[in-house]
Amino acid sequence: MLRDTPVKHRAGLAATTASARSYRNVLHGTVLLCALTLMAGCVKQELTLDVFEEVTAGSGLEGLTGMTYGATWGDFDGDGLADVYLTHHLDAAGLYRNAGAGRFEDVTAKHFAPEDIVADKHGSAWADFDNDGRTDLVQLTGAVKGVGAEPKLLFNNRGDRFVNVADTVGVVNPDGRTRMPLWLDLNGDGKLDLLHGAEIRLDGRMPPFVFLQGDAHFEPFDAALGFKSRSAPFCVLTELTGDNRPELICRLLGQGGALQVFDLADLPARSLDILPQTAFEDIAAADFDNDGRIDVFLTRKNAPGPLAFGRPADRQIVASLRIDKHNLDKPLGFRFRSNGKLSLRLAAASPEGALSPAHIHLGTTGAHPNSLNFEVSPEIGPLAQPVARGETAVHMGFTAPDQWEILVAAPREALAAGALKQQEIQASLVASEPIAQLEAIGETKPEEAPARLFMNREGEMREESDKRGVNTRPLAGANVVAGDFDNDMDVDLFILASGDIGQQENQLLLNDGKGHFRVVKAAGGAAGSRSGVGDSATTVDFDGDGFLDLFVANGGSMGRSLGLPSDGGNYQLFRNKGNGNHWLMIDLEGTRSNRDGIGAIVRVTAGKITQTRVQDGGVHYRSQNHSRLHFGLAKHTQADTITIHWPSGQIQQLKAIEANQVLRVTEPTP
Repeated sequence: MLRDTPVKHRAGLAATTASARSYRNVLHGTVLLCALTLMAGCVKQELTLDVFEEVTAGSGLEGLTGMTYGATWGDFDGDGLADVYLTHHLDAAGLYRNAGAGRFEDVTAKHFAPEDIVADKHGSAWADFDNDGRTDLVQLTGAVKGVGAEPKLLFNNRGDRFVNVADTVGVVNPDGRTRMPLWLDLNGDGKLDLLHGAEIRLDGRMPPFVFLQGDAHFEPFDAALGFKSRSAPFCVLTELTGDNRPELICRLLGQGGALQVFDLADLPARSLDILPQTAFEDIAAADFDNDGRIDVFLTRKNAPGPLAFGRPADRQIVASLRIDKHNLDKPLGFRFRSNGKLSLRLAAASPEGALSPAHIHLGTTGAHPNSLNFEVSPEIGPLAQPVARGETAVHMGFTAPDQWEILVAAPREALAAGALKQQEIQASLVASEPIAQLEAIGETKPEEAPARLFMNREGEMREESDKRGVNTRPLAGANVVAGDFDNDMDVDLFILASGDIGQQENQLLLNDGKGHFRVVKAAGGAAGSRSGVGDSATTVDFDGDGFLDLFVANGGSMGRSLGLPSDGGNYQLFRNKGNGNHWLMIDLEGTRSNRDGIGAIVRVTAGKITQTRVQDGGVHYRSQNHSRLHFGLAKHTQADTITIHWPSGQIQQLKAIEANQVLRVTEPTP
């Protein structure tokens, strides 16, 4: 049975003009030119393409600054438009309804009780867990510094409001130090089960990861997934073995390794040794070369050294300075050149409250400021004395002709004895004149790390990173999404680039149709903010024009950024400008399978090219993309065939489906 409820593309989007060439033609022309001029080093040139434009201003999502923890896209009111839920981490969460025409309306107070939107909120995810046709929401939380208790939230969508039923249905899990949820049907009964991605508690207690849904209630069932580590912060659903049934890839931390792959054909799930134990931040699983098999891209970054910098602007520095037993006798600080005054904010990130104005020594006299937020001018002069290393201290001075110097110290005896694990001081400063020649005093480490791309060769995952262009420009990859951003029938990559303390320029990698990638200059218009700390990226067609847009969160609290660096974070909405290519989007409605069709494998063929998608629910590290399946069709005005492998085992095929519509497909009933 097919319920065909198309949503036509908006006026003017199908009109193809001479300037609206497909991006693939531009890419292929550039590759050919480079092939002819290889000796000139053309292969290293970046593509110049205008793909995205920022439209945050006026969207209703502007002005939201501070810490973020991802974004969660879903259609909570059933009007066909993607809405967004933002946890805002430690601030009150917000629900923003898509009102159309690029506008979002804050409807939080209308749908949530005030007490339900405040907590140490981490990842969240939409899904219709009770199969009633309305999209529900799970919200995970922390565990009060890794040793306390905080209830997890499960909001049942009652149409006019969300009611927290976590305790009633058995998923409150107060002791879980949870990070990112995942909805999936583990036992194939047509009901969605729930994974609480989590990190190990600091007191050794072992709350559950897995909750299996029964009759209106969930039961802990960790035996379903034998994790090799008690830290598995998130998992993604995909299909690697070619059996048209999903597998699970989980990120691990600690002694159990870096990742684990589960075959979900039977329970307890069997671990598959098909990917190497390599550390990573996020996963994009997609068929990059259109051979019908899902490949795996891992974005990665290195931990910074004792000293890490962020440069939001030419007159601003954010710095994190960490002293532990390994560097307690080494100088640590930084110097730079700038004329004029400085405005500073200082904070102790670890341990909290360890820094007061009395610990700050300014210039020749060693004077103390009145607070941790203060201004200084060059008149303070140079440092008067060597830095004392027996106590917490920040020393700052100005050396002729125009050089500032900042040094920090920590309690040596406490660090050496192990009574204090580390001391971390964060500084944010803004100069009245441009800053130049920033120089570290002490050890720094590059946070850039090569990504890894594994191509699926009949179930064998082979690394082909170097020859496929994904590491042309090294970066610290914090988050990644895959999608056909130019609708040319192949899957591209967008990487959110950020260190733990400051952001880098984001990266757009455009696919040539054969799984080889080229860097697009300035990320095609989505290079991003340099303020805050990179958190997450999500894909969504928020304006319904058939082209995937991007939503980026910039207030991440990764590693060392829980404090001043993430204060400047915000959200950015990037609209895809589109081109003349066609598209098709598919919403699944399960009957025997779960209503969202999570776990389904969908293949769309047009013009002898078959594209494969897995209905994975959109979940990846910290975030949830809008789960509507998107296919670019290039110049094809129809999909010749659509084949759906439902989680129930049913196979459904549709033929001659018109392009440029949102198609809702209902699973046939027996």
